[in-house]
Amino acid sequence: MKRARASQTLRPPGFSYVEAGSAPALQLHCEAVPLERLAARHGTPLYVYSAATIRSRLRAFAQAFRAVPHTLCYSVKANSALAILRMIAGAGAGFDVVSGGELQRVLRANRKAAGKVVFSGVGKTAEEMELALRSGILLFNIESESELNMLSAVAGRLKKRAAVAIRVNPDVSAKTHPYISTGLHQHKFGVPIPEAQTLYALAARQPYLDVAGVSVHIGSQITDVGTFQEALARVAEFIRRLRREGHDIRYIDAGGGLGISYEGAEQSFEKQIAAYAKAVTQPLRGLKLHLLLEPGRSIVGAAGVLLTRVIYRKTNYRKRFLIVDAAMNDLIRPSLYSAYHEIVPVRSGAAETEITDVVGPICETGDFFARERKLPVVREGDLLAILDAGAYGSVLGSNYNTRGRAAEVLVDGARAKVIRRRESFEDQTRMEG
Repeated sequence: MKRARASQTLRPPGFSYVEAGSAPALQLHCEAVPLERLAARHGTPLYVYSAATIRSRLRAFAQAFRAVPHTLCYSVKANSALAILRMIAGAGAGFDVVSGGELQRVLRANRKAAGKVVFSGVGKTAEEMELALRSGILLFNIESESELNMLSAVAGRLKKRAAVAIRVNPDVSAKTHPYISTGLHQHKFGVPIPEAQTLYALAARQPYLDVAGVSVHIGSQITDVGTFQEALARVAEFIRRLRREGHDIRYIDAGGGLGISYEGAEQSFEKQIAAYAKAVTQPLRGLKLHLLLEPGRSIVGAAGVLLTRVIYRKTNYRKRFLIVDAAMNDLIRPSLYSAYHEIVPVRSGAAETEITDVVGPICETGDFFARERKLPVVREGDLLAILDAGAYGSVLGSNYNTRGRAAEVLVDGARAKVIRRRESFEDQTRMEG
């Protein structure tokens, strides 16, 4: 078996086409494992993740931010599989959670990681706050006066001090899809800076609240790093003002949101993360802050593919369809965001192409992965790989049409481990009467 030419590398270091013996076609591998073998063993639809990709991106973050005190707090909402959380915790990273359930996942993966957890989100309940306080998390990101009062009451009842940051809204456009943009005044997230100044004064008067930082997060899938620099420049000036008023601001939570390329080959991630690091750290020079980062998609997005098999070919007049066994309940991003995912045959080699829609079996017109897409001609029974599905894929899954959730496999070199088994009908109905 020989490695394919560099031009056949799709998503290094995880996914590449490999020459298999004397066969003319190249076969798509995850690291050293053929995806055809995984599909034959575990069925489809099937999520496959590359451990090497995740590790390489964690290293790239560490290298890019090595000159400043920082903690990487992986955004659990991007992919919350316990096996992936364990691997990330093992690399020394912390976590950004937005629910009590996500915090429980972190605690299940690695109890010692609690001290590196940042709790974000606009609707934390008293029960979730109590779990976080008892677990000893690093920081609460507060998003309203009501939430501040609730946390103060819970912390007082438990007699445990809570370190807090106010999530400020810098009114900077993330230039991304409106559903994942969070930094403007019309969004539910954050507090306008003038209002935040009042909240810091209120927090400082609470005996069980420790004013420790400032938080900002303007959105997701942001590819213009200048947007981060603009937002953090506004936040840096606000921090100077808070310090002049006597607040001991030690942390700056710069949020996450760094985008990835979903179309074609991605530029060097090391170069991308270096540009991002420069944009984030430049406005903070001289402030002597501990930087918190909340990457999610940029760590796991390119580390995953969704394998699916072509069930039928169909033509309505001149309109062509590939009907596959994956559906919008497995990967909703194309339907929800009109998101683009590159789709490639697992066995490459067909010279002929066609314009076709790739659709699932769910009874919705919105159940599609691609429309009017130019693809190599494939036959019924062939395998396709939907790329860059490691983030916001399985975590957004559902049981719509009483479909079981897909199985998930983590590949590490030549080893492949099932990290979530395929959901059965019995699994779905176990809690019903």
